[in-house]
Amino acid sequence: MRKRILQIVPKAEEVVSYGMPAFKVEGNIVAGLLENKKHVGYYPFSGSVLHLFEKDLAKYSHTKSAVHVPVDKPLPKSLISKLIKARISQCPVKQGKVDLKKYQELDGYWRELGLAAPARRGLVDNKIYTLAHLKKWSEKDFMKIHAMGPSAAKIIKAEMKRKKVRFK
Repeated sequence: MRKRILQIVPKAEEVVSYGMPAFKVEGNIVAGLLENKKHVGYYPFSGSVLHLFEKDLAKYSHTKSAVHVPVDKPLPKSLISKLIKARISQCPVKQGKVDLKKYQELDGYWRELGLAAPARRGLVDNKIYTLAHLKKWSEKDFMKIHAMGPSAAKIIKAEMKRKKVRFK
């Protein structure tokens, strides 16, 4: 199924999210896979995707947020494609709920560091435009910023160390 997912979204970044291999597109997790003794769990990373495909999923055991796929019978590529497209359509940027111009004017420093767009948006939403702004934040609160995952935090903390900037 991994191979099929990468055929559908070839530029997906392979990451680990919630302890499982996952696939990130434009900063949003769009699919995850988790091995089990009797099946492979397919996770669309949204509780509002699977109910859209009740007919397609009728022959699979599933919950609100996962499809239990028999190990020897992977999901068809066409169904994976439908699930991924539905998930991507729910992402805030695709829905037009995020004004990207606002962020492009304010996230330049974070973009230069190589942070993914969701982490940059989380920082900008909290009026954190440079490392100096982090002096007012505790590390615990910093880690609660929306989309501040391990990858972004690692980049920022390394830069803080390099520039000798500390959390509050």
